[in-house]
Amino acid sequence: MLIMGSKAVGAGNVQAEADEIILQGALTAATGTAVGGVIKLKNDFGIDLIVTDVFIDIKTKAGASATIDMGVDDGGDTSSDNLIDGLAMGAATGVFCSRVNAGNYGGCAVWKKDEYIVATASGTLASLVGTYTIKAIPRL
Repeated sequence: MLIMGSKAVGAGNVQAEADEIILQGALTAATGTAVGGVIKLKNDFGIDLIVTDVFIDIKTKAGASATIDMGVDDGGDTSSDNLIDGLAMGAATGVFCSRVNAGNYGGCAVWKKDEYIVATASGTLASLVGTYTIKAIPRL
């Protein structure tokens, strides 16, 4: 859902009061290692953004010990880990974020217009139930 101020204008995205974009959705319980199999989002806002925070809310953990890498890729076809690196999806339920659970390479990243955020599993995430929240601000 896209909300501008307090007015809903779309599905899957939220626009906060301070020009902060918040994207929310369900994680895909990928059964393979395809790039973007867990999350694949295109920046179709028409401007470059800075991704400031990523939250992964695992409600039902994956049955296997797979991890995810999440990051920005220009074509959405190459795995990236500049937001989250190696987050265990079968270890525990709870909320995990790119500030605390970034791994070796994660953190914040520039998300240029027409680029993708992809989250890719290292193995099967069967039985995973969860959501993501991505916060971004315009890059001036």
